[in-house]
Amino acid sequence: MKFELKSHITKAVALAFCGALATTAQAAPVAISGFGTTSATIADAGYISPAGALGLSFLGREFVNNGTFASNWSLYDSSGAVAVADSVAGTNPLSSISFPVGGSISVTTNLGGGGWSLLETVSIPSSGHVAVQIQLTNNTGVDASGVQWSVGVDPDQGVPGGVGFGTTNVILGTGSAAAVQATSLDGWSLTLANTTSAGAFDVAGYVDPFSCCSPVSPATIFAAGQAGSQGFSDSSINLAFNLGTVYAVSDLALGHSNTVTFGYEYIMAVPEPETYAMLLAGLGLIGFSARRRISA
Repeated sequence: MKFELKSHITKAVALAFCGALATTAQAAPVAISGFGTTSATIADAGYISPAGALGLSFLGREFVNNGTFASNWSLYDSSGAVAVADSVAGTNPLSSISFPVGGSISVTTNLGGGGWSLLETVSIPSSGHVAVQIQLTNNTGVDASGVQWSVGVDPDQGVPGGVGFGTTNVILGTGSAAAVQATSLDGWSLTLANTTSAGAFDVAGYVDPFSCCSPVSPATIFAAGQAGSQGFSDSSINLAFNLGTVYAVSDLALGHSNTVTFGYEYIMAVPEPETYAMLLAGLGLIGFSARRRISA
């Protein structure tokens, strides 16, 4: 059940991590950068780090770390939550193994006590893009059905521009084209987009209407996610992956796989020229209206 990603990850700079359930002290977050424009800081729980000023940045603007929340991820199977990594609570179902930069290291772990191993690779394939690839391996000894993954991030790119935490949130697509976009009032956008090949899995996007800061279960996302505008608010944007059945290693002889691979990207963009023009026009109208009131 291993699938190719539809956009190959260029080796500009890469980070891979793996770990086991443990109670040891956390390792320091690792920062990666590329193209002189883009950087990301990843905590050892595998989410964007809430520590420090730069969690996810593009052209000098920070996109997430302007509040209490950066990002999270969750792994579920038919029995419920296997593991949840949450930057708000500091939840880390992995160990404190340090992140090797530029390599790919895989070890058998005991993720969430369920016998899962996890390998996450983070890279910067192009300017403004931070790509994540997840490889899950079932080491439980039994077939795992109803396996789902969700990931969420709180867009705060309006704060450095002086326009606040709110963003205009739009679910751009579902399935292989699943993507959710959040745009600040001054036109800077953050998109969380699927990069897994077409038809590999069910994928859905979601805007959390209740909170910017809490992990959202995959079941909630699949129940509510649909394309279209979700309005203006300080909300998180999310993706969920329905991975189906991940088989036990004993089923390899039957042609099944105990490993599943999928991916997504954080895409940061500056306002289009027409957006700047609209902003300037709006400011001009505000100034004209103010002058008229003063004259009156």
